[in-house]
Amino acid sequence: MAKPRFVLKEPAASEPTLIFLIYRIGSKRLKYSTGESIKPKYWDKTAQRPVTEGVSGREIKKSIESIRLQIERHNSKVVEYKNYASVQKIPLTIDRLKESLDDEFKLDQDVPVQKDLFSFIEDFIKNVQFTRQANPKPISIGTIKKYNVVLGLLKRFADKKRKGKLDFDDIDLKFYGDFVNYLQQDCKHTPNTIGKNIKTLKLFLKEATEEGINTNRTFENRKFAAMSEDVDHVYLNESELSKLFDFDLKNNNRLDTIRDLFLIGCHTALRFSDFTNIQAQNIIETENGKMLKIHTFKTGQTVIIPLHWRVEIILKKWENNLPRAISNQKMNNYLKELGKLAEINTPFETNKTIAGKKTSITKPKYELITTHTARRSAATNMFKMGIPALAIMRITGHKTEKAFLRYINISNEENATLLMNHSYFKEENRKVGSSLEAV
Repeated sequence: MAKPRFVLKEPAASEPTLIFLIYRIGSKRLKYSTGESIKPKYWDKTAQRPVTEGVSGREIKKSIESIRLQIERHNSKVVEYKNYASVQKIPLTIDRLKESLDDEFKLDQDVPVQKDLFSFIEDFIKNVQFTRQANPKPISIGTIKKYNVVLGLLKRFADKKRKGKLDFDDIDLKFYGDFVNYLQQDCKHTPNTIGKNIKTLKLFLKEATEEGINTNRTFENRKFAAMSEDVDHVYLNESELSKLFDFDLKNNNRLDTIRDLFLIGCHTALRFSDFTNIQAQNIIETENGKMLKIHTFKTGQTVIIPLHWRVEIILKKWENNLPRAISNQKMNNYLKELGKLAEINTPFETNKTIAGKKTSITKPKYELITTHTARRSAATNMFKMGIPALAIMRITGHKTEKAFLRYINISNEENATLLMNHSYFKEENRKVGSSLEAV
C-alpha cells in the first residue's frame, strides 16, 4: 500500500509555501494541508522533509525542526490509521482517512493550543490506539492501566512535593532525583518498579517531543535512567510440578481449571496471554510427534513448541478446547490457594531493595506463585535438563542470552549439583590427571 508523500504547494517560490500531504488509495487521491509553510530552499524534495544543513541562525533551525516534527506527526497518523483499519477490518477510504486527520490536526490549525504536561498525558492515554513499536499492536487494557498509574504518581508527586505544579520545563535532573526519592521513600517502590515508571514517563515525554509540544530534552540524558536490579524469582521444580499434576481436584472445578492452565504454561514457557488462549488449530502433528504453533500476543513472534506429555494429557482431557481463563490477577490469587493445598511450601528467600534499603524476605513458595512463574519454571527446568540455551530461546522468544538468563533461577547449590554430573568432575578423568600428578 502507498506511503504518505509530502510536497510543496509552490516549489519554485522564494517565500514560505504550504506543505501538503498526498496519499492515494486506488485511483483516489487525498491532498491534505498540513498547515505548515516553509521556504523551498529549506526543503529536500527527494526526502520530502525539511533540511537544516547549511542553515545559519538558531531560531531558523528551531523553526525548521518544529516543521519537521509536524510532518512526522502527519506521517505517523496516516500509518497509525492504516494499521487501525487493518486490525479492525474496516475499509480504508479517503473520507475516513481525512476524518481521522481532521480529528487530530483540525484544532491545531484553527486554534493553536499549548498543552501542559498533565493534559498532554491525559489526551495521549485517551487517544492512543497502538504501541510505539516497530510492529505496532493495539494497546491493551493492561498498558492503559500502566499509563494511568504513572499519571497518578506524577500528580501525587506534584501535589506533595511541588505545590501542585509540574510541567515540561520542570523535568530536569533535580526532578528526576526528587521523583525517584518520592517513589522509594513515600511509595516504597522497588528499583524495578521505579524503573518501569521512569520508562513510561520517558515514553510520554518522547511522544510530546515528537509532536512539537515539548522542547525540553533532559529526559534523554543518560543520568535520567530507568533503574533496575536483579531479583530472585520463584520457580517450581519437576517434583513440585508432579505434585500439582497428581493432586486430586475432582471436587474443585475452579482450582482444577486453574491447575491445568498453569501446568500448560509450566511446560510451554508461554506467557499468560498465550497459554490461556491455546486452541485446537494450534496443535500440529508431524512425523516426530505433536507440537504447538503459537503466534505470540506480546511480541507477534511465531513459536513452535514440542508437546510435553502432561500438556497432551491436559488438552485431551478438555478435548483440545481449554476453558476460558479468568483475569490474570484472579488467577494469581487462586494459584496461591492451589499451592497451599498442594503443600508447595518450601521456604524461598528473596532479596530486594525496598524504600532504598536491601531487604531479605523468606516466604513459603505458594505465597509467591503467579502466572509468570509458569514461564520461569519452564525455562529453568528445560535448562536443568541440559537443553541448550539457544534452543530454549527459540521457544521463549528471547533475542539475547542476557535477557534469557534472567529467567533461569538456579541456586549455587543446584548449579554445583548439575556440575557434579559433568564428566570433568568424574573419576573416569583420573587417568588424564595421573600424568599431571607425576610431574
